[in-house]
Amino acid sequence: MANKKASDNIAAKFRKYGYSADSFHGDLLQDERTYTLRQFKSKKIRILFATDLVARGLDIHDITCVVNYDLPRSPSDYIHRIGRTGRAGKSGIAVSFIGHEDKDHFKLIEKRSKITLEREQIKDYELTGITPKKEKGPAPVKGKGKSKKDRAREKALKEAK
Repeated sequence: MANKKASDNIAAKFRKYGYSADSFHGDLLQDERTYTLRQFKSKKIRILFATDLVARGLDIHDITCVVNYDLPRSPSDYIHRIGRTGRAGKSGIAVSFIGHEDKDHFKLIEKRSKITLEREQIKDYELTGITPKKEKGPAPVKGKGKSKKDRAREKALKEAK
């Protein structure tokens, strides 16, 4: 997942409906991370929602499925995510939910990773309609606020006095 809040929110929703799920991200204390991983490895937690930052270094045996709730920004993060499953010669599956907004980004991930992945439509969840056109927002208004450099200079002057 892209962020900690989304990870916490989706884990809470899954728990609400009776699934043994938890979130795993950088805001957890080290003992909380250790405990959560131990629970997941022993299958007391069956679903783990992890942010890209902490998921990258995970080495957990026998993960059979990785679901990309959202696509990572970087193709290498995508490879690391799906690489959590099917390790050591075992088979596994990686599922990515792709909507209109994600189609071009997913093609870019495939191109940069030099892979072509099979697409499958889930019955009753077919992607319909056309991709909405992106509209460019208004240009930023210059002079409305101070730039980072200007604020840093002012701060340095105050500290120097």
